[in-house]
Amino acid sequence: MSFDPASEIQDLLMFGEFGDVNPSITDSSTYTFRSPARMREVCDHEIEGCFLYSRQWNPINRYLCRALAALEATESAQVTASGMATICSTLLQLCQAGDEIICSWTVYGGTYALLKNFLPRYGITTHFVNFSEPAEIARACSPPHPRALHRVDQQPVAASGRSAAPAPVRRHTRFDAAG
Repeated sequence: MSFDPASEIQDLLMFGEFGDVNPSITDSSTYTFRSPARMREVCDHEIEGCFLYSRQWNPINRYLCRALAALEATESAQVTASGMATICSTLLQLCQAGDEIICSWTVYGGTYALLKNFLPRYGITTHFVNFSEPAEIARACSPPHPRALHRVDQQPVAASGRSAAPAPVRRHTRFDAAG
């Protein structure tokens, strides 16, 4: 039987804190611990499932992650509060010192600032190229560049600053450039 996302989400059983049919939506931004020892366990990552501050992790995000993982047939999912948080956390997870990123020159300002000003502090270099020019991409992928290259592109922007034809908003790909 092939994977059916609708069935996966329909069969996902998540109940609220008090046995309610739907997960409880909490409006709390901070959470408490019944003992300092329990808080230390949470802060030292010895246990999961507890919450400290809603911007870090909260019950409704936990439910959303479980539902997204079921829809995508994956072990887990992560949600963030912004696209910039997604881009930053993804690149910091994938990249390490010595890696190089190939990026469209039409990325948004925050992404450009991250790639141009912040990541070089960690030994990660970015090549900004015109993604509509395959030769530029090929040059950026050619030796002597390191093996690990990460491609970041966003919806293309015409020279006028308006969006061009629809395209995937973000793709992150890791590939071997040298075998």
